[in-house]
Amino acid sequence: MKVFALGAGAGLLCLLLHGCVGVSQSPEPAKPFQFRSLTLRQNDEAGEPLWELRSPRSRYQLDNRQAVVTAPVGVLYRKGEPAYRLSAPKGLLIRDGEQVELIDGVHLRALDGSGLVITGNRAVWTPNDDLLVLQGSPKAEDPQQLLTAKHAQFDSKLEQLQLRDNLVLRRWNKGQSHREPATLLLRSPEADWNLKSGALTVAGPVKGVQRPEANRQRLLSASALTGNTTENWIDFEAPVTVDEAAEGLTLRAGKTRWWTQDNRLSSSAPAQGTFKKLTASGGGFELWDQRKELLLTSDCQLQQPDQSLNAKQCRWNWDTGELMARGSVELRREQLNQLTRAEVMQGFTGEDGQIRFTAPGSRVQTRLEFDQPDSAEPSDRNQAAPVQF
Repeated sequence: MKVFALGAGAGLLCLLLHGCVGVSQSPEPAKPFQFRSLTLRQNDEAGEPLWELRSPRSRYQLDNRQAVVTAPVGVLYRKGEPAYRLSAPKGLLIRDGEQVELIDGVHLRALDGSGLVITGNRAVWTPNDDLLVLQGSPKAEDPQQLLTAKHAQFDSKLEQLQLRDNLVLRRWNKGQSHREPATLLLRSPEADWNLKSGALTVAGPVKGVQRPEANRQRLLSASALTGNTTENWIDFEAPVTVDEAAEGLTLRAGKTRWWTQDNRLSSSAPAQGTFKKLTASGGGFELWDQRKELLLTSDCQLQQPDQSLNAKQCRWNWDTGELMARGSVELRREQLNQLTRAEVMQGFTGEDGQIRFTAPGSRVQTRLEFDQPDSAEPSDRNQAAPVQF
């Protein structure tokens, strides 16, 4: 049920009730009616409000059923409770409100305390279709992220925001000003964001930049993104790549989850990366930017020009250069074909990216192989055993 309420001025009442104007032989164009207030409201079958629109002043043109409204303010309801506030400096109601055009700056604000605001230069709202189409630099912004695109529309029934054509997603850490460079910037063809559930789907290919520090940046790419802004996670769909040329860092991984509140990456898929002269791989990883730590959670393998290491897990701090390998650790060195085994080994990364290993406080088994002198008989060389200690 739709309700259309108008408040009229005294001069207009004279016209409507007493016919104050004489009849003219040549009909004149109908003059617009001036109203002090306007209210449009629609309820569902149970009588719960679906939406309403108010304006303190309007001009209604009777012949084409259009009204020009000043400072219109609308409310969209969810289960009878206000969910969004819609406003603009000016508006045009067509066919008694079947279509509403909002101009000169449109704001759609969520009323759930999230701070989410969707804006555009203009908008076309068709209440019967539950659709708000935003035109002219549409964007959606909350305290930690900003999404922009060339085209956007909001389905108020599903509470689904569609962003199309040249999507740019910027995200900041909690408490960070939006005037600062975003810690994450991603580009994609389009995205769908459900404002009620927080579900986010970003179509691929996705490319972007991450800034772990103000003077550092990493190039990112993924086939697509899925996530949930309410639950504070985003999944980078495989294949995932990370490149930081200044640090000589590369990473190739499968599906990877970014926990946005903790600023942590995690994956249970195999991953491989390089850091200067070091190549590392594992069955999964976790990366904490704030702690500057990388954990290879299983099947840790490290390769360097003169040595390699296998272990169940490896933890590396790229700030201090410290590395800890745990579980059935095997270190192989080319020199003397050396093999060292231990349950725990520690290492330190030099400026060249190479790691020097030690095993303090652990029981170590080392095997060395020496070449026999050239003067030895062939049978003696074949019988020589490796030296172990």
